[in-house]
Amino acid sequence: MKSKLGLFQLYCIIMQAQFGSAIISIANAVSKKSGSGGWLSCLIGGAINSLYIYMLWRLMMSAGERNVFQFLMQRLGGFGGRIILTLSVLLYTLILYIILTGWLYTTELWAYPRTPEWFLMLTLFGVCIYLALQPFRVYARFAVFCTLFMPSFIVLSGYMLKDWNPYHLLPVFEAGPLSILDGAFVALWGLTGAEIMLLLPGHYAHADRVKVLRMAMYASWTTTFFYAFCVFSSMALFGKEMIVFIREPLLYQMKAISLNIIERFDLIVLSLWILFILTSFYSYFMLIVSSMSAMFRTQQEAAKPITYVCGIVLFAICLYQLTAEQLDQLQSVTNRYAALISFGLIACMMLLLWLTGLKNKLGGK
Repeated sequence: MKSKLGLFQLYCIIMQAQFGSAIISIANAVSKKSGSGGWLSCLIGGAINSLYIYMLWRLMMSAGERNVFQFLMQRLGGFGGRIILTLSVLLYTLILYIILTGWLYTTELWAYPRTPEWFLMLTLFGVCIYLALQPFRVYARFAVFCTLFMPSFIVLSGYMLKDWNPYHLLPVFEAGPLSILDGAFVALWGLTGAEIMLLLPGHYAHADRVKVLRMAMYASWTTTFFYAFCVFSSMALFGKEMIVFIREPLLYQMKAISLNIIERFDLIVLSLWILFILTSFYSYFMLIVSSMSAMFRTQQEAAKPITYVCGIVLFAICLYQLTAEQLDQLQSVTNRYAALISFGLIACMMLLLWLTGLKNKLGGK
């Protein structure tokens, strides 16, 4: 029987899976689509993501003591289950690659230009493999620890509002409703990561279902608020004409803060950002490892041989680094389609499980 986790740990796990990889650049990406209404796009994206959270919760609550991937293999059989899980692995690998590549590019540009990329990658993979091989409650405690540092982004962004220009935020709907909706899909990319719920059924099998859903929603709404506030802050400072040329608006905001005892706040933010990159990266690494473990029908969610093999293969894939232009092109495509593919994949899982359940009720006819 799996160890039980608390509801606050669930809140932290989901929030840490979503928060982090996009916080530095989301203001630039959303503002390119929505203009001065970028913060509104974040709120709309969060509302849409609530439906996604509900779908994940339905899958989570139907799996019992197993994770959803193991449940799929049991209900759909070897062939159908492996097709769905293979598609999931491909999607999660793409997202993991973008998270890592974007982090390496920003880190090299702002802080560690002389540190070899393979060394940074090796450090990140090493920590994730270690956490994957530990009981999940170890990561749950780490997620709670990381959550303590999240308010620093709000505090620092709020501090810079002393220099804001309210005219940069007007008119809110200048880009038009369709452009604001387009920006909401970009914001949905920043909210990816809630799929970590697919691994949690056994830890919350005896918890109150409504409380689990409520806590998952709170986590998603909290991340949405963080993103919306950071986009609002960046737009108020830079304006729509300038922000589209600044790839990392949040870091430029932090760099402008200068106190007597601390000169480079952007370096402090980058150091904290590594924690959130790690939690986002771990979430997708565990999703990949657990999917592969389910396909091989192992009893463990992260079998040791599979964990090591996945780590080595993913490390080899990530050694191929993109240029800044290639990364922007890949990111623009992912912003538009990753959320739709994720929705479609989860909807497909729910439909197939419903059909197999209906077939069983009808006696296999």
